[in-house]
Parts: sequence; structure tokens; C-alpha cells
Amino acid sequence: MPAPDLRHYDAVLIDLDGTFYREEKHAATVLPGAVELVQALRRRGQPFACLTNSGGSPGQLSRRLASMGADIEPELIWSCSAAAAEYVVGRFGKDRPPRVFNLAADGTTELLDGRVIWVETPDEPCDAVMVAAPINPLASPARQWIALQLVRRGAALVGQCADRVYPSDRGAEFGAGALTEMLAYAANVNPVYCGKPEALFYEQLCARIGAAPDRCVLIGDNLDSDVAGARGVHMQSILVLSGVSTAAEAHARPPHLRPEHIINSLTELG
Repeated sequence: MPAPDLRHYDAVLIDLDGTFYREEKHAATVLPGAVELVQALRRRGQPFACLTNSGGSPGQLSRRLASMGADIEPELIWSCSAAAAEYVVGRFGKDRPPRVFNLAADGTTELLDGRVIWVETPDEPCDAVMVAAPINPLASPARQWIALQLVRRGAALVGQCADRVYPSDRGAEFGAGALTEMLAYAANVNPVYCGKPEALFYEQLCARIGAAPDRCVLIGDNLDSDVAGARGVHMQSILVLSGVSTAAEAHARPPHLRPEHIINSLTELG
């Protein structure tokens, strides 16, 4: 099957980890064809954006990509932390700044400083508790206890993404979804998730770049968060075999959950 012609789409969305770069034991490296793909999109003026379930802010991720030799402006990066920040401000910030307890990482602080009232104790009024992966200084056991009290008293539980685990050089780590579900179970509430594969994540991003989801194509390596998320908003998808999912797994999926195209690497696109 030949690689698709990206010029047929109004915008191209590119997943980061596993698609644009790969996490190695001591560093991350850009994958073959990634920089060249971005350069081709820029040359012809085709809108594009990069997306990720990383808890970092777009600014942090832009700086990290620059350290790998890839220049992507923060405005062209959409992370689950950015989606969660916009969700909280949009839902709770109509008449006053939202009152937020940050159980997430410092990327959330960067995104929301000056836009919210930070809650620090279990007795303060609180609109939302924001949760990321537990390996971060803001998710200490003492702060998890505060989060539990706030959610039990009525604060919304907002998970940046539903990832059970994420890969690191040690192997699998507890993801944002694991900590969010622990708090949800303890408080007997239903959490809200804002990252991939939620429709909210993709709809927010498409609104930012001014393209309808059904006129976009997503390039990603994960059938569950990338392909399923894209299909959920009627977006076409390209599975690249450089990360999580395999071609055999894709062909085993029901037709409505399969990617429209499968490629071995980004070098096949342009």
C-alpha cells in the first residue's frame, strides 16, 4: 500500500513520543524522517501540530525538542496538560479565577500561574484537583491526602490523561490514569480525562489550528490513544510502526478502529 499524500488534508497532526522521537535509556532521539517531514509541511505552508500525553507544558516540550535538534514552536504543540488547563479554565473560570489544587507537574504551574487561585490546604474552597503521573514533586503522599479530602468535599477530579503506565528507562511507570483512578475509587467519584484518546483533546487542538477534524490526518504509533482517538472524531489516521503498536495488532482490530494507512517510518511521508 503506497503512503498517503498529505497534501490532501487541511492539517497534519503528529504524535511525539514513539512517532517523532524515541525515548532511549539516557536520552531521547528524533526518529528518521521527522525533521524532514516538518520541513516539508513548512515549505508548502500546510498547517500542522504536534501532540502528546506528556504532562509537560508546550513551552517545556518545545525546549526539549530543540535539545534534540528539532525546532517546533510552543504554539504548535498540544499536550494533555495544556488540554486539562484549558478545560479547567473554560469550565470553572467564567465569573472568577478557578480554584485549583495542583497534584500534577510543574508544567501545569507554568500553564495556569496567574490564571487560577492555587489551593494548598484541605479546608479551602476548591473547584478542581488536577492529576498527572505520581512521579513528580507535587504528588507527594501528603499532597495526595489533601487531594483526596478536596475531591470528597466536591472538587472535580481532572486527570491529564488516562494512561495506566508510561515508559521510562526503568521500565513501566505509574501513569496519570493510575493515580487518578486511585483517587476516584477512594472518593467514589467519576474523573474527567483531557488527554488522548478523549474527543475533547482532539477537538480543542483542531479548534486551535482552525481545521475540522474530518479534514485532518493524525500520524501516531499507538492504536489506543492515537488511532482510536482520531477515529472517534472522524479524523483519518496513519499508524507508523516505530513505537507501541504493530501491523498485526492493527489488522486484528475491528474495521472501524483500524488506521487508514500503515507505514514503517516517517521517511515514507513528505
